[in-house]
Amino acid sequence: MKKLFLGLAVVSAVALTSCGGKTETKAATEAQEGATASEGAAEFAVDTTTSVVNWKGGKTFDDINKPEEGHYGVVKLKEGTVKVNNGVLESGKFVADFASFESKDLDADAESKGKLDGHLKSPDFLDVEKFPTASFEITGVKALEGGDYNSEISGNLDFRGTPKNVTFKANVTVDANGVTIKSEEFGINRKDFGIAFVGAGGSVIKDEVLLQVDLTAKPATATAEAAK
Repeated sequence: MKKLFLGLAVVSAVALTSCGGKTETKAATEAQEGATASEGAAEFAVDTTTSVVNWKGGKTFDDINKPEEGHYGVVKLKEGTVKVNNGVLESGKFVADFASFESKDLDADAESKGKLDGHLKSPDFLDVEKFPTASFEITGVKALEGGDYNSEISGNLDFRGTPKNVTFKANVTVDANGVTIKSEEFGINRKDFGIAFVGAGGSVIKDEVLLQVDLTAKPATATAEAAK
């Protein structure tokens, strides 16, 4: 069975396609101070049963006649809160659990899936034993008018112990049932976060990793009651 080495880490569950296209790779800048919510802002707890970060990664080959390959999957969120004031998202932080990291395109091939997921969790990529989680803390939210998204969210992505500030667009919805954040698919450069694995067997891992956040949060009081 051929060896499977892929691109990386936390990105968008779409179809088995390679990274790139029109997706924008976001600049990773120095970490900033986290946003502070207004006094009296309502707190919502992340629903860990439904909230995920989708990922997609890919590779090319030294042999230019071989087509690019890619994989996609999910990583679940283990905890987090967001704060809202007068229907506007102001602050928040959520944590991804890399123990839950998995590829999804290989669900029908348990052996290949196990090999791929094992390699991605190894020190070559996520190094899950050393860095079991990653977090994102909001540093700013800007309202957008027109276009496909209503908000621009900036935040510190702390991945493999390296905090960097990234900005992406998202649709943020606030209503009586809670808060949803559904981001665009956006790219990060894995090397910005210390992942330098090149590839093997004539393959070249792409630097770009695609991510897409799909988060739901419910009133903190309701979540606490449900947990009793």
